[in-house]
Amino acid sequence: MPGRSDEELVLALRDGDPDAFGLLVFRWQEPLFRFVYRILERREDARDICQETFLRVLRQPDRFQEGARFSTWMYQIALNLSRDQLRRRKRWRFLAPAPPGPDGEPAREREELDREATPIEALESRERRDAVTRALGDLPPEQREVLVLKEFEGLKFREIAEILGCPESTVKSRMYYGLSGLRSALARRGIDGL
Repeated sequence: MPGRSDEELVLALRDGDPDAFGLLVFRWQEPLFRFVYRILERREDARDICQETFLRVLRQPDRFQEGARFSTWMYQIALNLSRDQLRRRKRWRFLAPAPPGPDGEPAREREELDREATPIEALESRERRDAVTRALGDLPPEQREVLVLKEFEGLKFREIAEILGCPESTVKSRMYYGLSGLRSALARRGIDGL
């Protein structure tokens, strides 16, 4: 049944459907890798965290609460594993410019941007992305998490609140202060217009 939702696949996984897990991995491998890579900035660490996330989904499908969204549950697992990894590294740097895909190839968004731009525009765009990355490094971790989940993963405030386990108002506040801090950090680097 190819049109099953992620949530239906997790329930099927609980019931022992051997194809359900493969479909979930197929659907979520790239988005999950991009998300974790933006947090950890290391390809090998991101691969390890993605693998561990999927293993937890496979081994513990009963922990998925019916009525919840699969993506929220999966991002919670990945974020907690990523935080543990960062604690082990003793540093908190979250976002890397245009992360590569799981196969090591450049992300599609970067390829498309660079292909359509002139060499000067591509260089300016790359410099701007690098400046944003460095500016995000200046933010407190809780603000960076919200910015990555909202701006790069495209999640709604409600979904981010579920993932982070905090009220939606807290997420909005972190977003507000994160954007404000990002603007200030970029202005210090001579970049306006965010």
